[in-house]
Amino acid sequence: MSKKERILILILNALLCVAVIVFTATLMKGWGVFVTAVCYALPSAGLMAGAVAFALKKHALLKSCFVIIVCIFVIMGAIAITSKVAGLEQFKSDAEKIERITQLIRNTGEWGMVVFVTIQILQVVILPLPAIVCYVPGSHIWGAGIATLLASVGVIVGSAIAYFIGRFFGKKAVIWIAGKETTEKYVGYIGKRGKVIFVLMQILPFFPDDILCMIAGLTSMSFPFFMGVIVLVRPLVIAVYCFLGDGSIIPFSGWGIPVWIAIFAVCAVLAVLSFKYQDRVEKWLIKKFKRDKNKQTGDKEK
Repeated sequence: MSKKERILILILNALLCVAVIVFTATLMKGWGVFVTAVCYALPSAGLMAGAVAFALKKHALLKSCFVIIVCIFVIMGAIAITSKVAGLEQFKSDAEKIERITQLIRNTGEWGMVVFVTIQILQVVILPLPAIVCYVPGSHIWGAGIATLLASVGVIVGSAIAYFIGRFFGKKAVIWIAGKETTEKYVGYIGKRGKVIFVLMQILPFFPDDILCMIAGLTSMSFPFFMGVIVLVRPLVIAVYCFLGDGSIIPFSGWGIPVWIAIFAVCAVLAVLSFKYQDRVEKWLIKKFKRDKNKQTGDKEK
């Protein structure tokens, strides 16, 4: 990515962030403090993340920030339009407004489910959206069980597509999507350490699991093994998000509000720490795995 392209993405990212803030200030007046705070926090975080990614020349992160902000911009626009069309102003509480939007989506029937599954496919292949944005709304609309099933189908299909992008379109295509540095680093990790390290990367939160699906296609990893890992691991992770996000374990009212605020705060801190110390965690994990593997090999030789 050239410097002009990075500057253009940075400017567009900043403009969209400002637009989301303006949307919040002008079109979200009827919403409560918590929702409004989140709507202000997301674009503010997008501005900072975009600036940091540009300064550190993290091209993949800069593109990811831009894609996420575009999605936030679209979602905010959709909420604003829905507020006018569905007359959400007449509902006093946020819970009533959200329930009205949820009912509108439920009324779309199977089409709503198809759209939800499609979003899961796209978020694996081209839209690096946070898991909470992808899974929790479905959990609230259809329930945790159905949302887990729908999201799992979408993620499994998207993961297969990502694998074949790497397999058939090659390294250049993956570099265009994920960046040269990221692609070469993880190709080295998976290619040299093999299957076990891929499984660990799919389980642990420090690694870009969706991008790893494309990179797996660049290696000698077989498709049956790849799909076996995805089918066994990803639905379990999705289920955790869905069952936490449906509000039955931690409610979105009363005592649950400060708990959710604390969870968001912890996630934000962990995101910053993982971004800052990701390389150290990766090197420690690879070193430990290599040492354990060598130890096992030595024991067998004895």
